[in-house]
Formats: sequence, C-alpha cells, structure tokens
Amino acid sequence: MAYFHEKLSSSSLKERICWGSLLFLLLFFGLTIISYFFLPEGLLKNKNPLQNWETSNNTIVLTLQIFFYNLLSVLVIVLGSLLGTKKEKDADYLSLGYLAFYTLICVNAVVLGTWSFSVEDEPLSLPGRLLRIFDLAHRGGLWEMTGQLLIACSAAHIATVLTSGKNTVTKKIRDIRISRSERIAFVIGISLMLIGAIVESIAINMH
Repeated sequence: MAYFHEKLSSSSLKERICWGSLLFLLLFFGLTIISYFFLPEGLLKNKNPLQNWETSNNTIVLTLQIFFYNLLSVLVIVLGSLLGTKKEKDADYLSLGYLAFYTLICVNAVVLGTWSFSVEDEPLSLPGRLLRIFDLAHRGGLWEMTGQLLIACSAAHIATVLTSGKNTVTKKIRDIRISRSERIAFVIGISLMLIGAIVESIAINMH
C-alpha cells in the first residue's frame, strides 16, 4: 500500500488517475467476487435510509433526483480531500478523499456481489454480474464510479489540514491551488456522473 500511497499522492494527475483506476478495478472486482461467494444474497438491500425516496415517473425529474443524490458522494469526497495525512518517512500527503471514494467502491462491490439492488430483478450468475457493469447503455454504475474517481484524483492536493505523525499543519482555503488539468478532470467527473444518472433514470423507467 505504500507504493499506492506514493502514486496516488503524485504531483502528476495522469499518474494519480492511472494508479487510482488500477486500485479501483482490483478492489471492485475482487470484493464483488468475494462477496458473491461468502456473503448472503440481499445483504445490503434497503439498508441505506437515504435511498428511501419516491422515484419520479418523469425521466428528466428522475435524472435530477439521481444526480443530486449522487452529488452527496462528491461532497463527501471533496470534504475528505481537505484532509491529508502521511507518515513522517513519506514524501507526500495522501488525500483522505481517496478513503471516501474507495469506501464507496467497496460498498458498491458488495451490493453487486450480493445482488442487493433496491429494484427487484432476477439475480445473475457471477459472470453475468461482472459483465453487467460494462453495459454502459443501460447501467449507470461505471459512469458514476469513473466520475467519482476523476473527482477524487483531481482534488488530491487541496488539503488544508495536513497531518504527519503527531504534527498537524493547517492552511487557509485561499492557499489552495488547482491546476487547469485538475479543473478539467473535475468537470469531466461531474459530467460522467450526470451521464450515469441519465442512463440509470431511463433504465428505471423502462423497467
């Protein structure tokens, strides 16, 4: 994990995205497979109280409902990114926005592995579940998770509270510097989440 710490805290946005994507794939598909074999089906179904809202039959309204619901994850990632931590021997601080992002990925993986979706559907075999995520025309999950990944990587250097061992340094918000490429990656991330919300809303209303 020390190697991933180094890569995820790199000054290169491209490097952060590449290694962040690799860790995302390892965690998501690894935990999906593990949860499929070792956890009971439906384990997390209807366990999230924030999902207990009435979905609209209007696709545009439903898209906005899903999009603004998913923006809560963006808020958590950005707030987490305001905190950075490292061991004294490490060169760079690691954004805690990554912790928020990869926690969400782990939850999504368990949901898929245990088939804990709120919408009733016939459970698929493990290969079907894994291939399902790549059905980009009908499933919004990969769109949304990729968007969250870009947001986490683009916000990796905005920390204002930096902790190294027992030492903590605080910076001011106005001291945050965001490069043009990071701003572009953030906007692309939001756009991908919007696309995911559109795909998901169409799929729900056609179900």
